[in-house]
Amino acid sequence: MSEKTPLLKVENLKQYFKVSSKYTVKAVDNVSFEIFPGETYGLVGESGSGKSTIGRSVIRLYNPTAGKITFDGRDISSKMKGDSEEYLRTNMQMIFQDPMACLNPRKKVGEIIGEGLDIHHLYATRQEREAKIQRILKKVGLAPEHIERYPHQFSGGQRQRVGIARALIMNPKLVIADECISALDVSIQAQVVNMMKDIQEETGCAYLFIAHDLSMVKYISDRIGILHLGHLLETGTTDEIFSNPVHPYTRSLLSAIPRPNPAVEKNREIKSYNYHTSGIDYSKGTVHVVEGTHKVLATDAEFAKWTQKIYE
Repeated sequence: MSEKTPLLKVENLKQYFKVSSKYTVKAVDNVSFEIFPGETYGLVGESGSGKSTIGRSVIRLYNPTAGKITFDGRDISSKMKGDSEEYLRTNMQMIFQDPMACLNPRKKVGEIIGEGLDIHHLYATRQEREAKIQRILKKVGLAPEHIERYPHQFSGGQRQRVGIARALIMNPKLVIADECISALDVSIQAQVVNMMKDIQEETGCAYLFIAHDLSMVKYISDRIGILHLGHLLETGTTDEIFSNPVHPYTRSLLSAIPRPNPAVEKNREIKSYNYHTSGIDYSKGTVHVVEGTHKVLATDAEFAKWTQKIYE
């Protein structure tokens, strides 16, 4: 995979928000990662860690404070020209957390899903437009008659399917799924995630899957990034992260996952982590390679301690 050219490359991304003349929120601080064609990169962290901010910066809903974002060989971090913006808007799409809030209640589903086609003129005739909408509705598990209904006439899971259809009808190379299942029931979550995996196998699109549920991220992701307080603390393949967590914060997250075996669950020890009392300063850490693609943010002393290795 390392020999491939990344579809998305984020380098030293910073996203600051100036609240007042004396106070600035550092929502994302010096984050770097890559996503390769056809893979799923899971971005995990607690609420307020900067996950959604990264997603919105990547798709340019926010203008990055600093850093470089390269998408399919094009620099999209600075002010984009017309053709670059057109390319970004058609080849990168986003699925939002709250399906009801991001669907226009005054428009029918057919209009909502077809809006991207209309804006970018991606059809020659009305018949072609209708055929594309019907095809994507079938792909996400909705019936043809749903095209004439309004968002309030659907369940939460169906509304999220409409949001997914709206993103996928553009045939994007990258889809940013921002907590797209967190508002759904557990059984519906499984249906939606399985559907997303099937669509990925069929179309070859890549996902930036943003979530706080590690179990779901483990199921869908090829590689995982652990985010806390705007810093990417640890990244690697799903197996590397789950079999050998290095950073104390990652270990605390993994220890909080419930086990299906009652005997194991009964003896499960939850490891607590408090950044303010841990003595760790994220801003002083540098990226250390554990093994393979497994990397962790730490000082030399912290890395030696956490991996129980002695470095000269």
